[in-house]
Amino acid sequence: MSSDGDRRSGADRRDKDPRKSGKNRRQGGDRRLEARIKKRIPCEFVDVDNHVRGFVLDVSPKGLFVQTHKPIQPGGEVVVTFTPPNFGQEIEVRTNVVRNVQVPRHLAPISSPGVGLRINMAPAEYFEFLACLSHHVAPPVPAKAEAAASEKVVPESEPEPKRNKRKLPPRMPNPESRYRVQAKHKGGPRSRSRFFDATSPEHAKVQAIDEIGSDWEIVDVEVA
Repeated sequence: MSSDGDRRSGADRRDKDPRKSGKNRRQGGDRRLEARIKKRIPCEFVDVDNHVRGFVLDVSPKGLFVQTHKPIQPGGEVVVTFTPPNFGQEIEVRTNVVRNVQVPRHLAPISSPGVGLRINMAPAEYFEFLACLSHHVAPPVPAKAEAAASEKVVPESEPEPKRNKRKLPPRMPNPESRYRVQAKHKGGPRSRSRFFDATSPEHAKVQAIDEIGSDWEIVDVEVA
């Protein structure tokens, strides 16, 4: 027959056992959900045999999930490259595949196939990106963009006073003169003269050819 002390010690051990505590399991799951931030970003990822395009669906300090229909076996090393919107910098993360999620075709509209990745190496920009998502702040301006913006700043100066532009008188056409045009027929010895009012000798030639025809050759133009 067990004593009251034995019964109490057994109950204490059950309370302290995390495997039998639903509360502890829920808290662990909540921490995992809080650490992941959902964000859909186009990406490229490369392993030994594949160079594939996909979408980053969620990110966290320790890993990320990439949507893809290309199965990749767990344990393989994958390099993921993506550029977050409005961030202005490409981010490259080295990871290992920890799980491969395959979804039947009829469940594709409600679930996403892909790979769960554990981060092995990530640049500082990745964690800056996570901080911006966590605090809902605008991403930092890249140093190159900031330098370019500073170079474009023009010191303020007083506007130049408006000057009244002098209006030029309208251009008058050249006055016409009287020209005598001599022409010779191309097919024989005939010749003729015509008088035209024109602004130039060339103008007089054009008028003469229009009147007498292209069978005549202009041989002389002079002011009458």
